[in-house]
Amino acid sequence: MSKYDIVIIGGGLGGLLCANILSREGFNVCVLEKNKKIGGCIQSFTKDKSIFNTGLNYTESLGEGEVLHKYFKYFNIIDKIKIRRLDIENYDKISFSKDPNEYPLAQGYDNFVESLFHYFPKEKDNLVRYIKKIAEVCSYFPLYTLDGTRESSQKNQFLNISAFDFLSSITSNIKLREILGGMNSLYAGVKDKTPLYIHALINYSFIRSAWRFVDGSSQLAARISDVIKEHGGNIIREAKVVKLSGDNNKINYAELDSGEKIYGDKFISNMHPASTLKLVDPLLVKKAFHNRISSLDNTIGMFSIYMVLKKESFPYLNYNHHHFSDVNVWTTNYREKSWPEHYMLYTPATSKSETWADAAIALTYMKYSEVKKWDNTYIENRGQDYLQFKEEKAEKLLDFIEKKFPGFRSHIDKYYTSTPLTYRDYTGTPEGSSYGVLKDYKNPLTTIITARSRISNLLFTGQNLNMHGILGVAISSALTCSEIIGYDYIVNRIIKA
Repeated sequence: MSKYDIVIIGGGLGGLLCANILSREGFNVCVLEKNKKIGGCIQSFTKDKSIFNTGLNYTESLGEGEVLHKYFKYFNIIDKIKIRRLDIENYDKISFSKDPNEYPLAQGYDNFVESLFHYFPKEKDNLVRYIKKIAEVCSYFPLYTLDGTRESSQKNQFLNISAFDFLSSITSNIKLREILGGMNSLYAGVKDKTPLYIHALINYSFIRSAWRFVDGSSQLAARISDVIKEHGGNIIREAKVVKLSGDNNKINYAELDSGEKIYGDKFISNMHPASTLKLVDPLLVKKAFHNRISSLDNTIGMFSIYMVLKKESFPYLNYNHHHFSDVNVWTTNYREKSWPEHYMLYTPATSKSETWADAAIALTYMKYSEVKKWDNTYIENRGQDYLQFKEEKAEKLLDFIEKKFPGFRSHIDKYYTSTPLTYRDYTGTPEGSSYGVLKDYKNPLTTIITARSRISNLLFTGQNLNMHGILGVAISSALTCSEIIGYDYIVNRIIKA
């Protein structure tokens, strides 16, 4: 019989970071991952000698002394990863179809203001006010500021403020509002739902500094797993959990599809909470809690195209390009008939060259309804009509890119695609949602998932708790582990790392 102190379901970033923390604190930890590869959305893969990231495009605040740098130092991985800082003057560019300008988002508070002031000379005071306000919002999250105070969602005055309403209050210039919201694809913001804190934590962190992983994001999962194994932790791949069983409001074991049972004192799920509860013995979950979690809306999914480029044909772009057909950056601007109306295009960083790109990735929103007819299929086994659907979508997206970058197609050797179905099957996220539970400023405490579940020894972790991205998941993992080793203890450990 296999028995552990902590059993972690899901070897995505959140699960791996929890295992990293707890194994180093002396717990006997086991991670159960259903796929051959660990990492979830931070996986990367190789096609025709080109490296592609599945979900992680770039990350934030990895400069010395910045918040994610502190977390990575605590995780004991900061000096083991290969990263490249994006262009200081434009880590992101925002553009619109009927506007020849490409609006730069620059790193550093003064740089950020000055770069947009060039295009909006009457808006400097408003830009300064924007920076100060999002900095203030971030200061209300103690695991972001690491100032030693305690996390208290109930007392956070910014949870019930709309991101869209906030941007409208900053300036009456509609185009500037949309540019400030131009990184929307990092959180799939919805105009009448997304809270200000989601926008603020992400934008403020990237303005501090923006980075890419060199030679793929899978290195992050590999380096975290090295630390886990070094401290006696166990990672079992191709171990799909099909049932969580127990009694007296407590889980006793996770049953695998092989029939093996993995016992534990405590369980942490890095799966989507709704997917987790489907595995739990119905007698352990109150129906009201199950219904509340299952009824939450999720963020929209993505369609991605992974392009292998001809050798020394297209330059490496040390920034990301967000392009929109209209001056509307929100996911509510989604119409199947005129799809796509947005894309994010970037070239992955490799150690081969800083001059030429050997690959490019473009991604755009896609509703699950467009792929629902293949709901009961699995990867590599969806049929010819699905392949034709993906090809038609890819060609439409390339047509859209070609309008902004004339001749872009001539640089492509071959391409591969993925849809929300792909994300669903690899990450277990309902309907292939890009960022899990959709936060709603009108019902903030309903859509924020706490680390504690209603089962005494089951905890949640991952992007569904507070915010998205590497930084958001790093914070969530610390919050989850604080339920086991203590909040003050873990904060002090991070600060002193």
